Amino acid sequence: MAKQLRIPVVLLLAIVAIVLGFILWPGAEEPALAPTCEAGPTVAGIDVSYYQNAISWKRVRRAGIRFAFIRTSDGLDNHDERFAKNWTGAKRAGLLRGAYQYFRADQDATTQADLLITTLAKDRGELPPVIDIENPGGKSPEELARRVQTWIARVRDKLGVEPIVYTGPEFWRDKANGADLSAQPLWVAHYTRNCPTIPAPWTKWTFWQHTDNGRVPGIEGAVDLDLFAGTYRDLQDFARRSIRTSASR
Repeated sequence: MAKQLRIPVVLLLAIVAIVLGFILWPGAEEPALAPTCEAGPTVAGIDVSYYQNAISWKRVRRAGIRFAFIRTSDGLDNHDERFAKNWTGAKRAGLLRGAYQYFRADQDATTQADLLITTLAKDRGELPPVIDIENPGGKSPEELARRVQTWIARVRDKLGVEPIVYTGPEFWRDKANGADLSAQPLWVAHYTRNCPTIPAPWTKWTFWQHTDNGRVPGIEGAVDLDLFAGTYRDLQDFARRSIRTSASR
């Protein structure tokens, strides 16, 4: 009798395993699995723009996402049409928010910074704003670095916070000649399952965009996935330190 019961039990266990597999599969109900690079803890986040269309921010948070960088504009001419809804929705869901602007080096740096500053006039978010540098705009490495520094100084002065620099290792090496902005926190874009390459002269990353093809419940289609190097408490402390550091200068 005992031998006759073994087959049904095995089949039942197999069915349970299959069902759990569908429930826990990253593309179905959880964010895509993060790379296992850091020896310490990390916090999962995303960055979004109007490309993601309408977002169910409550579902995003239930999936384990704890912070979001949200685009304000692409330079001066392309204001992100979903920024206000994303900014409000992420706040209501309890995510820590930071705004980012795609920087156009062939447009006036101060005017671009002022656009972001005006956008954040009523609600600055919880995380420092970001300058997204991935297009040289036909400028020399020296001129690109000068314009980026102008943007950073303007935002620092007006918002009282230390901006984050987003860039890729190859871009920074080839298009900026490794200009030294290492005083700014680094958000590195490197799509790999291994540890990201850190563009010199930075020696560590604060945020890491590790894929542009992630899946998160509440968002239709692909989304950029990010990690913060540390615990959630570390992330909160990082935001507070950024404000204090800027205020002390």
